[in-house]
Amino acid sequence: MKQSKFHVLVLAVLAVFILTSDRALFAQDAKPTEKEKKSEVTAIVGATVHPVTRGKIRRGTVIWKDGLLVDIGSELTVPEGATVIDGEGLYVCPGFVSVVSSGLGTEGSGGDLKSSLDPWGLNLRIALANGITTTQIYGSRFFGFFGGEAPLSAGANSAVIKLTYGELDSMFVREPAVYYFSLPSRNHSIEHYNLRDRFRRAKEYIQQRDEAVKKKAKPPRMARDLGTYVKILENKNPTIVTTRNREEVRRILDLSEEYKFDVVLNEPNDAWMMAREIAARGVPVLVKSRGADFNFAMDGKVLEEGDMSPVRRPAAFARAGVPVAILPYKRGISLSGLAGRDLSTLALDAAFAVRGGMTDDQALASITIEPARVLKVADRVGSLEKGKDADVLILSGPPLDYRSFVLKAYIGGKLYYDHSKSRIYRKVPLSKDK
Repeated sequence: MKQSKFHVLVLAVLAVFILTSDRALFAQDAKPTEKEKKSEVTAIVGATVHPVTRGKIRRGTVIWKDGLLVDIGSELTVPEGATVIDGEGLYVCPGFVSVVSSGLGTEGSGGDLKSSLDPWGLNLRIALANGITTTQIYGSRFFGFFGGEAPLSAGANSAVIKLTYGELDSMFVREPAVYYFSLPSRNHSIEHYNLRDRFRRAKEYIQQRDEAVKKKAKPPRMARDLGTYVKILENKNPTIVTTRNREEVRRILDLSEEYKFDVVLNEPNDAWMMAREIAARGVPVLVKSRGADFNFAMDGKVLEEGDMSPVRRPAAFARAGVPVAILPYKRGISLSGLAGRDLSTLALDAAFAVRGGMTDDQALASITIEPARVLKVADRVGSLEKGKDADVLILSGPPLDYRSFVLKAYIGGKLYYDHSKSRIYRKVPLSKDK
C-alpha cells in the first residue's frame, strides 16, 4: 500500500514536471527571439534619386524597413543600426514595370498562371538585370516571325508578378490582371449593332443576377456569348482594347463611358489626332516608340496618310495629357533574331520616346508609375513613396542613359540582382563618363 502511494506520488511529480516543461517550451517558442524582433532597416545615402511622382532629389536618401519604403528625401537622419549603402555618384529609381510580357516567369502557357510560375528562368534574371521588377505575364509564348507577335486575344489569361528570382512565394501579385478585347474585324453596321446588343444584354444579366443574389434565389443562366462582356462590365480589372483606327477608338470610348468600365487603348496609332479627347476621358494608351511589328510590305509607304513617326507618337499623347505606358518592341526576351528590340531594352524604348519629344520625367513614368496604374498596382509599385514596396534600383548612371547599368535590384527590400556577382553583362565595362 505504501509502495502504491509512493508510485502515485512519483507519477504526480513527473506529470507536474512534464506539464511545466511543456509550458516553458511553448512559451519559449511563442516568444520571438531577438533576431526575429529586430527589424531590417536599409538606407541608400548620397545618390541622385528619381521618385517619379515628384522631382529629382540630388544627394538624396532612400530608407526602407521590413520591405516597405519609410522615407525618401534629402538630409534625412538614418536610423541607428541601419545597413547603409553609399550612393555617391549613383542613381536610384523605382523598379521598372512592364505592362505586358510573355514567357517570363512562367513555365506554361495555359490554365491559371499562378500554378505555373517559375522563379528560376534565365529570362527572369535577364529582365532583373535590366531593371524590370514587376510585369504582367500573358499566357501565350508565341512571338511570331521576325519580331511580329500574336495579337492579344479576348480569352487570354494574365497575371501580375514580381521577378523575385529563386523565390516562388514572393512572385505572385494577382490574377487575372487585365481583360483583352478587340472590336469586330468587319466594319459593318450589323456588327456594330451586335456589339452594343451584347453589352446591353450583359448589363441586364448582371442586374438580374445581383437581384437574385439579394433575394437568395437561383441566378439566371448566362448566355454563352456574354462571358467576356460580363467580365468587362464587372470592371474588376481594366480592359485593354486593340483598335485599328480613330473610328474604333471613339466607339470604345463611348461604350466605356456609357457602361462605366475602365479601358486602356492598345497601340491606337492614328489616335494621336484625337489625343485631347482621349485625355479628357482619362484613358491611358500603350504605345511603342520604335515602330510596329516587322512586315514584308517593302514597297509600301513608310507612313500611311495621317500617321506619325513612331518615335514621336508617345510625346504627342503625353503633351495632350494622356497617360502613356511604353510597350517594348517584343513582349519576350530573345537572345537571337532582332537583337536589342525586346523586353530587355524597356528603358531604351523610353529613351527613344525622349528622342521623339517626351520629357525625361514623362518617359521614366511611362515604364514605372503609368504601367503600374494600368495594372492597378500603383498602390504598391511604380514610384518611391512612403508605404510602398521597396522595389528599388541602384544604377551606375541616369535611368534612361543607354550607358547605364543596373547595379542592384531590390524587390520588397530584398536584393535579387547584384551586377558584381552576376554573369550577365559581366564583361561589359561600366562607363564612368556620364
